[in-house]
Amino acid sequence: MAFDVTGLSNYTKEESLTLLTKAMFTGKTASLLNAAGQVLPNIKSSEILPLLYSDVYFQADSCSYQSSGNTTLSKRTLTVGKVKVQETLCPKDLETKYTQKALNAGEAIDMGVFTEQIGNEKAAKIAEAIETAIWQGDTTGGTGNNAYWDGFLTILGDLGFGGAGDPIKGNVGDAYTSITSSNIDDIIGTMYSVIPAELLGKPDLFIGMGVDTFRKYRQWLVTANLYHYPANEVAEMEIIDPVTGIKIYGLHGMNGTNQIVAGLWSNFFLGTDLFDEESDYSFIFNPFERRVQFHAAFKYGVQLAYCDQIVLFKLP
Repeated sequence: MAFDVTGLSNYTKEESLTLLTKAMFTGKTASLLNAAGQVLPNIKSSEILPLLYSDVYFQADSCSYQSSGNTTLSKRTLTVGKVKVQETLCPKDLETKYTQKALNAGEAIDMGVFTEQIGNEKAAKIAEAIETAIWQGDTTGGTGNNAYWDGFLTILGDLGFGGAGDPIKGNVGDAYTSITSSNIDDIIGTMYSVIPAELLGKPDLFIGMGVDTFRKYRQWLVTANLYHYPANEVAEMEIIDPVTGIKIYGLHGMNGTNQIVAGLWSNFFLGTDLFDEESDYSFIFNPFERRVQFHAAFKYGVQLAYCDQIVLFKLP
C-alpha cells in the first residue's frame, strides 16, 4: 500500500517562475543590471568572461606594411553561489486564530490566500538579501546571507590599490576619514577627478553609494540650495549630480559600508541560472507530516570585467 497523492496540487507551482523572478530581479541593483543587459543566464557553476583589449596606432600611409600595436585576450571568471530557502508551515495553526477566515473550506491543508501573501513576502525578503549580497557578499569572511558569492565591493577590496588591474583609489591620499553632508560634494569631486577620461560622457557611467550616504548627499543639495531636480528622482534614490553630470544612485546593498564606486554599468555583470530545473519556488503539501513546505532555490553571482576602470572610495 502507498499514498496516492495525485489529487494534491503544488499550491503555487503556477506562480513559481513569477515569484522567483520577483525575488531575484526586483532589488535596485539587480533591476539596473537587468535593464542594462548585464545579466548572464544559464550559469550552472561558473562562466568565463572573455576580455579583449586592442591598441590602435595611426601611421603614415605608404606602400610598405608595418605592424604595430597588440591585441590582448584575457578572462575573468563569474562563479555563482547555490542557495536555497526552506520553511515548514502547519496550516492547522491558523484554524484557532482570526486567520481561519481566510482558509479554504474543509480540512486545512490549503492555506488559501496566505500562500500568495507568504510567497510575495518571501520574494521581497529574498530580493533584499540578494541586493546586499550583490555588493557585500564574501565567500571567505561573510556570514549568513552574505556567504554564498563574492560581491562587487569584496572583489574590489580584495584587489587593493596600486597594482596592475586594481581599481582606482577614490580617497586620494586618504584625505577623508569620514563621510558627512559637509564633505560629500568634495568626495564626489575627488572621485570625478580620477575617473579615466575615456569613461567621461559614456551614457552608462554612474556613481553608486549606500542609501545612508545618499541621504547625506541629499542634505548637501539642500544646504547648497541646489533644488534643480525632480522630487521623484530623490524619492527613488537616484539623481544626476549637478556638478559632474553623472547619475548617482542610492543602493541599499551598499548600506553601512561607507564606500562609493564610480564606473560603467557595462563593466558590472550578474550571473544566474534562472531557467535551470533546480531554480524553483513553491509551496508543497507533505502528506506524511500534514504540513506545507516552502522551498526556493536559485544560483546567483557577480563579477567585474575591467577593475582598473572602476573608482573605489573607502575610508582609511
